[in-house]
Amino acid sequence: MTEIETTPDLLDAPAAEAARPAATLPERPLMELLDVSKEFSVRSDGKRVQLSAVNGVSLQVREGRTLGIVGESGCGKSTLARIIVGLHQATSGEMIFDNKQISTTKRRPREVVEQMQMVFQDPSSALNPRATIAESVAFPLQVQGRSSKEIAARVKQVIADVGLPANYATSYPHQLSGGQRQRVNIARALALQPRLVVLDEAVSALDKSIQAQVLNLLTDLQREYQLTYVFISHDLNVVEYISDDVAVMYLGQVVERGSAASLYEKPLHPYTQLLLSSIPSMDPADSTRDQPLDDANNKEIPSPINPPSGCRFRTRCPHAMAICAEEAPRPSNQADDHVVACHLYPGSSSTSLPEQDLRSLTAPAL
Repeated sequence: MTEIETTPDLLDAPAAEAARPAATLPERPLMELLDVSKEFSVRSDGKRVQLSAVNGVSLQVREGRTLGIVGESGCGKSTLARIIVGLHQATSGEMIFDNKQISTTKRRPREVVEQMQMVFQDPSSALNPRATIAESVAFPLQVQGRSSKEIAARVKQVIADVGLPANYATSYPHQLSGGQRQRVNIARALALQPRLVVLDEAVSALDKSIQAQVLNLLTDLQREYQLTYVFISHDLNVVEYISDDVAVMYLGQVVERGSAASLYEKPLHPYTQLLLSSIPSMDPADSTRDQPLDDANNKEIPSPINPPSGCRFRTRCPHAMAICAEEAPRPSNQADDHVVACHLYPGSSSTSLPEQDLRSLTAPAL
């Protein structure tokens, strides 16, 4: 079986703008994370130590919008995703969902679980190979005690909504392509009619042409179901295409956040600047760009078991100052809700820095 849709190129900016939800969507936050942290007890050198996977993360997702979260592997993106939907219990911190406070450190009530669903990275391992597509989509409805009549109608509806023919309901996962299996996972996430869907690397395992199809499907479903997305990916082009707002994570912390347009046009944090400069150019005349992050600075990524003092990025930062080792920078709003945690910018330090220590606030050309 093969995919049946064609879509515009992901790098087509006008098409990307057209695919995004209308700008008139409500601005109130559907979900807020407040100082959320997660530590895991792991063994290192024969001893039990604490690994800081997520550290003091505060974010909000506006209703009907998409928050993209980017960062290198191991920065805590997936752990944060699992905390949001309740698969991991946080060490500390709170969540506000639809103006109601929800604990991130305790098991959640069933009515809250219904409102938040997740689409995982690997479409094959996320499905039971012995269950038909209809059985997989129906499973969350059965767990929630829905009637057989309601389950049958809902399964039929969501399978159609994700662009699969009705006769696929009796197929098994191995009979479908990767893109079709991911559509099944999306259908299963939508079965309970959630308000928030977390997509953890949901298109990274797919071919580029199929990625475009699934991304356009997600934008269509967002309009139809009035969904709010948290979209996690290491693919910076994909995040720019689908996101309204973007948060950049480094070693368990959010170092910069703002609108997608603002962050990609003028990244403020040195890590964001270097991250965006690593995007391969499609122009043969522009094939030489800045060196990869670690090659340029000859530094290794620090371990979350023993993160650097002060600013966690300072050991790899080309602009590190003395204060960076002494004090963790505080998030500061620079303009239009563009927030950065870096001592190079006013408001991130508890004390005023000498003028000569401040770097230019203008991001370098990427």
